[in-house]
Amino acid sequence: MRHMKDKVEVRFLGGAREVGRSAILMSYRNTRLLLDYGVLVGDGKPELPIHVPPRDIDAIIVTHAHLDHSGAVPFFYISCTPPLYTTSLTKQLSDILIRDLLNLSHYYLPFEVLELVTMLDNTRKVKAEKTVKVKDATITFFRAGHIPGSLSVLVEIGGRYIWYSGDINTIDTRLLTGASLEGLPEVDLAIIESTYALTDHPDRMENERKLIEVLSDVVDGGGLALVPAFSVGRSQEILCILEAHGFEYPVAVDGMARIASKILIQHPKEIRDPELLRRAVKKAHFVTGGKDREKVRKRPGVVVSPAGMLTGGAAAYYMEKVAKNPKDAVILVSYQIPGTPGRRLLDEGRYELKGKPVKVKCRVEWLDFSSHCGRKELHELVKSLKGSPTVVTVHGEAEACKEFAAWIRDEVGFKAMAAKLGEKVVL
Repeated sequence: MRHMKDKVEVRFLGGAREVGRSAILMSYRNTRLLLDYGVLVGDGKPELPIHVPPRDIDAIIVTHAHLDHSGAVPFFYISCTPPLYTTSLTKQLSDILIRDLLNLSHYYLPFEVLELVTMLDNTRKVKAEKTVKVKDATITFFRAGHIPGSLSVLVEIGGRYIWYSGDINTIDTRLLTGASLEGLPEVDLAIIESTYALTDHPDRMENERKLIEVLSDVVDGGGLALVPAFSVGRSQEILCILEAHGFEYPVAVDGMARIASKILIQHPKEIRDPELLRRAVKKAHFVTGGKDREKVRKRPGVVVSPAGMLTGGAAAYYMEKVAKNPKDAVILVSYQIPGTPGRRLLDEGRYELKGKPVKVKCRVEWLDFSSHCGRKELHELVKSLKGSPTVVTVHGEAEACKEFAAWIRDEVGFKAMAAKLGEKVVL
């Protein structure tokens, strides 16, 4: 029997029964690992995970660049310099995304660009199928299939194996090859995302055809079709779909998606079909400034632009036009967190213009091009786990986390729980 001091403690600092601010603290003896430390970006100020003193952290692992996993990491570089482990691509993408976050919300955040630069200077690049050692922990990385550069993480510490899925997708998309967990051993604890635990994704090819049909219909009718999309991953996925289907109408790309697309082209090994992405990016028109943006807004066509949940960015500029015009359309292709403008648009058909919520006149569609596992894939993922691990469900709305955990207990027979914010699991 192990002494209490030899137990492994896993604490959920964020992302518990919510989508956003993912953060997990893993402790064993004098080793402290932080897995992600993101922000929750709604319609107000960004919310950070539970506080951890920077001096207590031995290393940080960032699974991918999206701000709900990376956005608050610079906080740990105000007074300390812990090593940060992530892929080369995630390092580049986190740089541009966190800079953009600072531009929009610097007055709410406890760090500035200097801390971001220090974070980048202390980044140690890793790859899928590679292993690193941090004090008492051995950390192995797996391709997650979520966005380019994304990883899932296996930590061997104190004789226990803990696997953290991060955001994961096991199916192939136009942009990426699905997650690979080949070589994952029996684990004692599996921490698995639950974003779509209650929803099966529709057939992807059918959705692609519907997207082409909707966009063609809008542009043929003289309208502008706005596709709000995450700057990293979803924007490039949409461009690849349009190129794969021979879409012949004008396509513009705006906001952070422009620089993200250029970065991704430089990492062909991270892309399923790098030539398809190269052609798609080359064919699209990259908006170059205010006058160009106004021209794009005035003519029929398609514009792909962040923010994916309409929380700001160039997409908000285009919404000022399309919201008022029955010929125009908004095609949402990303998960919409409750409380965001995109979610309210879907649920209520309203969008805030000049500080006042108004009923939109444009066509509104939501098409599921998720880069997360759906219910079927999550069930298969859990069933594929070896041994009899305890499973903790995270990164989902409360109902999804709780029902997924109940299904795991009832149907698979594993111990399972939907972690609450601040809750600890002791192994």
